[in-house]
Parts: sequence; structure tokens; C-alpha cells
Amino acid sequence: MQEKELAKAKNFYTLMCWAGFLIILLPVGIANFVFGYMLGDSPCTLCWAQRESMIFIGVVAFFIVRYGVKGKYIAWLLIMAAFGLYQSFSHYGNHAHRDLDQGFSLQVFGLHTYFWAEVVFWAVVVLLGVMFYLAPRFGAFEQEMNGEKVRKLSGFALGAFVISAVVIASNVFQAFVVTGVPPFSGQSDPVRFSLNPKYIIWSSEGTKKIYSDFSFLGKRNVKAPDYAFAPNEKKLGITFDNESANSPFARIDRELHIQSAQELPITQPLNSLAYIDGEFVGSSKFEVLFMDRAHKIIDSFEIDPFFSATIDPIIGVIPYLNGKYILMGSNKTYLRFGKNDNADEALQFADFVRGGDRFEGQGSGLGRGRIDTVRSKFHHTGSIAADSRYFYMATLPNNLDKQSFVISKYALSDRILSGEFTPKADLKDARSLGELYITALTIHNGNILALSKNYNVIAEISPVSEEIVRVWSYPSEISNARALVLDSNEVSILSYQDGKNILYRLH
Repeated sequence: MQEKELAKAKNFYTLMCWAGFLIILLPVGIANFVFGYMLGDSPCTLCWAQRESMIFIGVVAFFIVRYGVKGKYIAWLLIMAAFGLYQSFSHYGNHAHRDLDQGFSLQVFGLHTYFWAEVVFWAVVVLLGVMFYLAPRFGAFEQEMNGEKVRKLSGFALGAFVISAVVIASNVFQAFVVTGVPPFSGQSDPVRFSLNPKYIIWSSEGTKKIYSDFSFLGKRNVKAPDYAFAPNEKKLGITFDNESANSPFARIDRELHIQSAQELPITQPLNSLAYIDGEFVGSSKFEVLFMDRAHKIIDSFEIDPFFSATIDPIIGVIPYLNGKYILMGSNKTYLRFGKNDNADEALQFADFVRGGDRFEGQGSGLGRGRIDTVRSKFHHTGSIAADSRYFYMATLPNNLDKQSFVISKYALSDRILSGEFTPKADLKDARSLGELYITALTIHNGNILALSKNYNVIAEISPVSEEIVRVWSYPSEISNARALVLDSNEVSILSYQDGKNILYRLH
């Protein structure tokens, strides 16, 4: 039995040597000699990080072959495999959404090299599991060492060490050529490899970026929007201004004036309000309220925001096909729902915390979904409006981007993106539409009216010519505009201020 266990220990070290040798020789060696020197492929910073992790894994495997199985070596193998998986997943995630054959660097069997890094690191994890599953008792490892501090190397192991050292040295040389020495850290979009100093670029851009705006979330480190129920201007880095004269627009075409103000008999801070089929429909966080013309609540429900597709706070409700509705979250996730006094509460339990006996979100033509975008992928939305064929949403500025402003257009029939545009506008010098904070959209004579709580302006946008054709202003007394309602020629703006929902009628 002892001889059998001893033989297993020797086989384990042989397999470990092969594993360390092959991970350095194949992915690292081929990338360096074939892709690098022969085909001119030059690694980006993430490529180098993945290659380095593979080298570290191979070297630690050699440490085990030379110094025996120790807990710290096994720990380092797992740590480096985990680190490599994170790096390759981060790299692959930057390109996974791209169209067919789009990507970065060379392809192997139709797949880019950063995908193969993911395969390599998963192979390391699986192989380690198999090897230790077949490993002998740990006492056999001590017996195999025979009391020595280092193991005697076979001819194969010595050769693997030497060849691996050459491969690693060659990678160090290539890294020096294309990356340089600190503080240079490589390029995110490197030019092809060359030994001609004329074409060598040493860049410290990545180093500066890490120290200036490092975040584990990267582009997704976007703070929550400013809601009626949860102001957030401080984290967004936005100071709201209620003076229309300070807006980015070069001119104001129409000034609205307050005709009357009415406090609504609703305690919840309303984030949206729309007039649909003879009823007012409002929302507050995860609640939807149906009201009569006197704004008395007739019915309401509360959604479960975490079921299936998570819905961030509701930013609006629009009419949908065949008498149904769509409620939209700020994260561009929606619920198609309808009224039904005979709703199966057990079936509707999935969508509703309250109201599942009178509303339905499960059934034919109903349910949750997510909206895909292109230009507005890293922006929340604070508004939604619909005509007979399409619905529209507008982006909100955030802590990372206060310049972009995008109108997105979707077909009601399938909720698929039909177009995105930044409208042309007559702006003051060095100003941007991204300064607007659009909290409500509505349709008026075929145009989109976009209500901005910042600068107290309403931009009238033509979806046909994709330009702002008219700019309206409204009084600074309306300090937290949340909804815009048009009834015939009457304009109403809902504002949540001083702890009250106030509906201003303007002319």
C-alpha cells in the first residue's frame, strides 16, 4: 500500500510539472513568439495581466515540483487562478456584446485570445480539482521527500524549468519594449508590436486613470437618479437651478405663467403623473395610483421590484396595446400589466406585493422585460411617453457623464429599439443638453415635450427632424418639477416641494 501511495505521489509531481510547463509553453509561449514576434500582436494592459497570471501559476507549480506540496503553494495557485478569471472575465465582458466577428486582437478558431484566457483559467481550476482528487494521502508526499528540503529533479523537470525560464525572459523583453518601465503601464489599445523605436509607445494613461477614478464598478459606478421620494443631487454632483435664464438654450420661445396651484390629496411623493383614458395615473417608488379627475385615489397596487427582471423605482406609466399599460423603471426594465377585477391572486403574487387580486402582470401579452440601448447604456431614464406606435425615453445626467443627452425610440408592438438621437439645438457657447434633467415626457401635436427640473424649461423636440423646435420656460416657484400633463390647451406641472404634491396649472 505504501509503495502504491508513493507511486501516486511521484505521478502527482510529474503531472504538476507538465501542468506548469504547458501553461507557460502553450498560451504564454505561443502568444509571445507566434502572435507577438511573428504576427505583430501587442498585448493591451489586461492581456498582460492575464499572461502574467498564467506565468505565476506555472512558476508556483514548479515550486511545488521543487519544494513539495505545501499549503501556501496550493493557496497561491487558487488565488492566481481566481485573479486570472476576474481579469479575463473583465476583458471578455468589454467585448461580449459586440456583433459577429467584432472584437480585439487575433482570433484562434474564431474566438479572440481574451476568450481563450477564460478557458485556460477554468482549465487550471478543473485540473487542480482532478489532480488533488487522484492525489495520494498527504503522508505519501512527506515520504517521497525522504526528509529532504528540496526534491531531486528529473531530466524532464529540469528541461521544463529551463525552457520556461526562456519563455518568461522573452515575455519580460516584449513587455519592456511595448510597455516600458514604471510609471508607464501599457496601452488599452496598443499598436502592433515592433522593435523599431519610431513605433514604440510608452503610455502612463492607465496608471493616471487608476489613481484618479478607480472603481470596482468602472463605467457602472453611476449613482441613483434624483427622485421625488429620494433627492440625490449631492451624490450626482448636480446643483439644480430653477432660473430658465441660466439654461443652456440661446433663446426662450414661450414663457408659461402660473394660473393656479392645487395641493393634491396624496401623501406619497409622486414621481410621475399622466392622464390616460379618463384617469390620472401616478407613481411613487414601487406604487402605481389610479385617480379620478379630482385626484382622489380610486385604486392602486405595489409591485415586487425584485421578481424576475428587477425594476428600479417607477418613473412613469404609459398606455399599451389593447387597453393594457406599461410601467417603466429608471433602469429601463418594465412591466406590462392590466386591470382585472377577477385576477387570480395566486398567479399574480409574483409581480404584486399588493393589488394582485385586481391587477395582472402574468398572462398573455403581459409580463416583464428589459429595454436595450446603445448610446444610453450607462444612463438612467427619468421619463417615458408614448404615441400610437412608439414610446420614448430620455437619459439623465449622472456623476460620470453630464454631457450626454439621448432620446430613445421603441416600437410599442415589440419594445425593440427603433432609434436613438441627440436632438439638434440652438445652445449658448460651451453649453450642453446634458445639463438638462428630464423628469417627464409627453406628446403634443406629434412632438415630444421634455420637462427639465433643472433650469425650469420644456424642450419641444421633433422626432422627425430630430431637433428642438421650441423652448418653453416655466416659473422658478416650481422648484421640483416631476410631471407634465396636457389637457386640451391647458398645461399642468406637478412638483413635489415642501413635502407636498402641488399641481400647477399654467397658461
